[in-house]
Amino acid sequence: MIKQKLQESFNRYLEELKELIRIPSISFPGFDKAEVSRSAHAVENLLKKIGATNLQHLIPPSSYPCVYGEIISDKTKPTILLYAHHDVQPQMREALWHSPPFEPEIRGERLYGRGSADDKAGILIHVAAVELILSTMGKESPNFKFLIEGEEESGSAGFGYLLEKHKDLLSCDAVIVADLGNFSKGEPSLTTSLRGMSAIEIEIFSTKAPLHSGSWSGPLPDPAQELCRLIASLSDNNGNILVPHFYDDIIAPTPEELDSYQKLGMTEQKFREEAGVLESTKLLVPESKICETLWRKPSLVVTAMEAGNRKQAGNVLQESAYARLGIRLAPGMNAKKATEQIIAFLQANIRHGLTLKIRTEDGAEPFTTDTSHPYFQYMAKSMEIAFNQKASFVGCGASIPGAEYFRKTFGNIPILLMGVEDPESNAHGENESLYLPDFEKTILAETLFFKELANV
Repeated sequence: MIKQKLQESFNRYLEELKELIRIPSISFPGFDKAEVSRSAHAVENLLKKIGATNLQHLIPPSSYPCVYGEIISDKTKPTILLYAHHDVQPQMREALWHSPPFEPEIRGERLYGRGSADDKAGILIHVAAVELILSTMGKESPNFKFLIEGEEESGSAGFGYLLEKHKDLLSCDAVIVADLGNFSKGEPSLTTSLRGMSAIEIEIFSTKAPLHSGSWSGPLPDPAQELCRLIASLSDNNGNILVPHFYDDIIAPTPEELDSYQKLGMTEQKFREEAGVLESTKLLVPESKICETLWRKPSLVVTAMEAGNRKQAGNVLQESAYARLGIRLAPGMNAKKATEQIIAFLQANIRHGLTLKIRTEDGAEPFTTDTSHPYFQYMAKSMEIAFNQKASFVGCGASIPGAEYFRKTFGNIPILLMGVEDPESNAHGENESLYLPDFEKTILAETLFFKELANV
């Protein structure tokens, strides 16, 4: 019955998703905040249509609104907090889109548009699944609370504040975060670990102003070369970070997790094809370590570097050099501690008396969870039925700040991470897309999970 109801309503859910995609709800400085508010009202209307009450906007210091609503059928039954986010990334290079980023378009089995997979589909998964279970089981259903964030893409700076302020309102027995994805198209996956993140800006100064390189270079150190050397000193030839004690707090994956990683069938060829790796580029780890390195090891990436101007390059000894360094943190690490360790290493290793300035950014903590709770087995079983394929437990190399915030607020309750991104979704990039068969199957899986809870 549930599957039939879903098939009858799927086109409507798809149209509701398209309407959300049409709103450019970019939560970054320099973009129109009114669009994020418009998106919040659209989400509120979706919740109202399925019978949610106590609808309200929870406003963090940034003023990007979270949308809250609830459907409480029977207080003796479990309450599930359903999380997604309605803000999106900027469109990036608009000329590279094959269709306008905020005009959803279906090509083949994929829906293209900014936010299609990350994460407006997550909102519709929750809305559709709740509507389906209510129409099927009525007051026998679990209780639901919705929390749809408005600033996830820009770092969730105020999310912890909102959870603490509204802790009683949001109290629940479990959380479902619909903001992740599947290991491959058609392969259902539950994410059990996330890397955290931090970032620092590094700037090195040598002189008061740029100088003629012929007249002054030689006696004077070049800040650009020293910056490159300093960054290179952070890691060895295999990408291992050389900062003392940087790995001390990492929680190693269990033998069961390592076994599940191996069973996923990640090959070097698959990784190369999905990442678009050039043929001559060699990986830093063997094939057997790709998943573990992506999900359970820290990494450093230079996300920006500047010394002079590429378009106006001349024979100049620059007075300064700049870089931004992105830091991915493995489960067990602490963002503040790891950032301080890297800063201390840089300060101890800069040469020639050059002036070093470092600015930090807000970080996100890594996350890992214990999958022994029955809710994980219920969700895995529901996914297997919906996809007709056994669900995998996977990790994710990216960050979702809300996951660890939920744990800090509610304690050791089940936090289930799932979603509809896949390697072809290109979330955050141009031509972001959603694989529609997996969208439909994920709605079905979540509905079956709710049915399982109602029957317990």
